[in-house]
Amino acid sequence: MRLKDIAEMANISVAAVSRVLNDKPIRISDKKKAEIKKIARENNYSPNLVAKGLATNKTNTIGLIIPDINNPFFSTLAKILEDELRKSGYLLILVNTDDVYENERTLIRLLLNRGVDGLILAISNESYNRLDQLKKELSDITIPYVLVDRGIDNFSCNQVFFNNRLGGYLATSYLLEMGHRCIGTMMSPKTIINSQFRYEGYLDAMNEYQVTIHDEWSVTTEFRYEDAYEKADKLLNNKEITAIVAGNDMIALGIKQKAKELGLRVPEDISIVGYDNLELIQMLDVPLTTVDQDIHQLGKKTVEVLLTALTAKTANRLIQLNPSLIIKDSVQKINVDSGFH
Repeated sequence: MRLKDIAEMANISVAAVSRVLNDKPIRISDKKKAEIKKIARENNYSPNLVAKGLATNKTNTIGLIIPDINNPFFSTLAKILEDELRKSGYLLILVNTDDVYENERTLIRLLLNRGVDGLILAISNESYNRLDQLKKELSDITIPYVLVDRGIDNFSCNQVFFNNRLGGYLATSYLLEMGHRCIGTMMSPKTIINSQFRYEGYLDAMNEYQVTIHDEWSVTTEFRYEDAYEKADKLLNNKEITAIVAGNDMIALGIKQKAKELGLRVPEDISIVGYDNLELIQMLDVPLTTVDQDIHQLGKKTVEVLLTALTAKTANRLIQLNPSLIIKDSVQKINVDSGFH
């Protein structure tokens, strides 16, 4: 069913039908308006959004660029963003960069060429190695956009993210309060920006308690279960380590699985604190103590910032949300003096 077909059935011009269906002012009777809408409804008329977009310079589509769709944090965030945008009449187009900078550049151009009204971007970790170039490319974007989860210091644009340094501090401080002093980490502070801040939070807490940190207490891993599982024995076989701060919950899951295979119990033999508070982690036989990043809050606030930018010219907003510690069963209190569980 086309506008032309409705016009012929209602014996009126195509332009008049268009104005009626778009609720634009037109000097025809209410009876005729009702007739036109009834014809459209009964024949399942659907507007040609491409044509409408060309006419209005608006497509009601938003592009979302994320680094890793396999990461439950980003897949959950994508669903929340899609749900929130749909409430406001927007369709979400999701693309994945695999944390590769060149993919990111290509996908930004692709979405812009498709005429999206706005962008939400969780930038790739590789981009932080080319910040000057990234900043220039972002500055060239002429539509509203929001950086989500991963921010850029000293750069003016809309950004919504969590205080990762505080999160790392909360995780480590809790272990210190529970008597642990030999605390290992599994993160990627040199390649993943949020991991860098979480590691700095770990250092803040350890320094606050005047604990000397040894190089062998830190193992670099990707934010994926498989890599953490393969490398976890480097810490688990170190008999002085009584607890581990994981860069995210998937890393914690890999550590826990390796510990089980080595005959170590959580938390009796090794305590673990994760990061993200993913729903699936709490289904384990030992629920994980973890740092919670309220993904719903992150998603809703991101959409709020973007919708405001789409409807009015406002100053860029930088919103930093605070994480919280969710205490479950994966940490055991130990004797500070003995260092044993």
